[in-house]
Amino acid sequence: MIPLLACFSSGLWAQSDTISSNKNLQDLVVSAIQAKQKTPITFSALDKKRIQQLYYGADIPTLLQVTPSVNAYSDNGTGIGYSFFRLRGMDQTRINTTINGIPVNDPENQGVFFNNFADLASSAEQIQVQRGIGTSTNGTSAFGGSVNIQTKHLSNQAGAQVSLGMGSFGSSRVTAEVQTGLINKHWMFYGRMGQVKTNGFRQHAGAQVQSYHFSLGYVKNKSVLKFNFFGGNAQSKLAYLGLDKANFDADATRNSFTHGESDAFNQYFNQVQYSYDLGKGQSISASAYLVNGSAPRFQFLADWYTFDALNMANTPYYLNAPGDTIASPGNVMTSYRLKQQFMGAFANYQLTRGKLDFVTGIHVNQFQSDHFMEVNWANSIPAAFKQNHQVYFNTGFKNEASVFAKVNYGFTDRFSVFSDVQVRQSSFRYEGRDMEFRKEFGKVEDMQWLFVNPRAGARFGLNRFVSFYAMAGMSMREPTRFDYLQDDFAPRDIKQNEIKPEQVVNIEFGSELSGFVTGKINVYAMEFQNQIVGTGALNNFGYPITGNVGRSFRRGIEIDLKRQLGNYLNIWVSSAISSNKAEQFTQTYTDEATQLPLTLTYNNTPLAFSPNQIHNLGIETNLWKKRISAGLSYRYVGLQYLDNTGNKELSLPAFQLLDMQVAVNPSSLNIKGLPQIALRVNNILDTKYAPSGSLGGFNTISNGSQRGQFALFLPNAGINYFCTATWTF
Repeated sequence: MIPLLACFSSGLWAQSDTISSNKNLQDLVVSAIQAKQKTPITFSALDKKRIQQLYYGADIPTLLQVTPSVNAYSDNGTGIGYSFFRLRGMDQTRINTTINGIPVNDPENQGVFFNNFADLASSAEQIQVQRGIGTSTNGTSAFGGSVNIQTKHLSNQAGAQVSLGMGSFGSSRVTAEVQTGLINKHWMFYGRMGQVKTNGFRQHAGAQVQSYHFSLGYVKNKSVLKFNFFGGNAQSKLAYLGLDKANFDADATRNSFTHGESDAFNQYFNQVQYSYDLGKGQSISASAYLVNGSAPRFQFLADWYTFDALNMANTPYYLNAPGDTIASPGNVMTSYRLKQQFMGAFANYQLTRGKLDFVTGIHVNQFQSDHFMEVNWANSIPAAFKQNHQVYFNTGFKNEASVFAKVNYGFTDRFSVFSDVQVRQSSFRYEGRDMEFRKEFGKVEDMQWLFVNPRAGARFGLNRFVSFYAMAGMSMREPTRFDYLQDDFAPRDIKQNEIKPEQVVNIEFGSELSGFVTGKINVYAMEFQNQIVGTGALNNFGYPITGNVGRSFRRGIEIDLKRQLGNYLNIWVSSAISSNKAEQFTQTYTDEATQLPLTLTYNNTPLAFSPNQIHNLGIETNLWKKRISAGLSYRYVGLQYLDNTGNKELSLPAFQLLDMQVAVNPSSLNIKGLPQIALRVNNILDTKYAPSGSLGGFNTISNGSQRGQFALFLPNAGINYFCTATWTF
């Protein structure tokens, strides 16, 4: 079917006229938030060719590891399914992510779940990673960095591609895509459908995601109207809890979820974009979007649950045992559900004339999310309850509006200055519903924030081989819903001022090189006030409870360079060396002897999940007239603390990995039907390692300062492979 469609559209291509500017017009929607080559911002970019070279099925976080200061991990250990990354030690709730300018961060909790629409990399035109506060963008504040993903351009030329892959742990990938080319001089279409799947490195940790991406465009003279539809249906078995040291050493594939704990999530993105070239260096672009998401299932077995925290006392959930005290339901399989709707729009105006490059934009959105919990079964469930009875129901409302203006002025060919200011307003409202057997007992204050986030910088070209840039700016970010509630519902009355907004002052200084080597070297300082970090305590699900820490900093040097040796050899390095500390950190424990709260203050301690060193080194070669390519890459990640007290017993050891890739491309042999074959072997030294983890036990301390907590390791796979065959038509 796909080859037939490709042939059909090739015939229509003969009717087309040339619209050379349509790619540039498609870029307009995202160009307002992307950093340009002369912008004094620290960033790395992966183009379509590099993405195709690196991507084999493991999701976006794995791809980003080739850029400096990124540490990625996945729940099931394969990179397929629930996968995440940290940038400069900060998690994805502090990293702004957009796709074609659409904010992807959940507005309430500000996280990103790439597995909801896995295989997006198959449709990626470019991925730009800005480190630090970067430039103004849409959605949640770019606090630790931002990731802008631009999907494939609609092309004047027709084509199709099919990829089939399989690998270790029952992993597989099936993807088919087509470009129709230009039809009737104006219309273009791109479509992709696919599935990625794995049984997981860890036991009971499989995942599969069906995804799609369709784009329809209408081009005419100086305008492009484009519709984008993408999303996915993900089904996963839960594996987000780590292993203690003994179990990690004995069998890293173990998973404490053994009772069918699983989830499902659907997320559908719908977008309409319009770009118009006004002439004389002026252009406008606008986009509107609607995102629908739901969690049909999130099953969590609470084998210790007494329902006290749910305010369930004196209800049928509490069973009177004859002659005894009140008994609990015992083991309870709960299902946590979501239903979300996110809609918004943004518009930008750009002017490039002479020495001036100016862009301004406005963005508004609104978000609504229903949170509710059902009981699937229990050891002793009262007769008054039916299966899947709803225990609680609440709704979060989040609205946002922002405006920005950016100016880059080139005084000379070598010297330019840059300024960027964003004004961002957001609000949050919580509504709880009284249920049949449970009354709402926590009220959340309506919240509003207003932030002004300025940036300024300059760039100086020493000569055609060396340029320097400097940038200073400030960004502020509101706490998340989870920072306030620490649960899926309000456990008590909550006020906005209980947690303060985070603030960072970011200074970047770098140099860009071209010639003997190409790339960037930069130093940075990020000075935080009221950074939100883990307190050491855990909630009912094992998630870290968070709170403000006064002053802290992240400072370091990053290297992103490559050297091309002739036509056959490429050497690249992506490294970061940093110091990440809290000047003073206060943590409250439970004293084991007295069972009373005990507060301790720590000074100048390392921040959690912030390794001081991350190094990547790679070598790539092309042989036999570029029909064979091969690469070898080395990765080192330093020790990571699991909390902010600097206790080495609560840390993850450093690790180093070696990966390789070989690809054979016989297309130049003109033999029909031969696919391109790529083989990737990860962790060829079979290193046992954990790129992330958490804390287990209880937040207690003894008279001898012995902690009641211990390290939990989130293991990733040992040696594993993935082989892909790709047919291009």
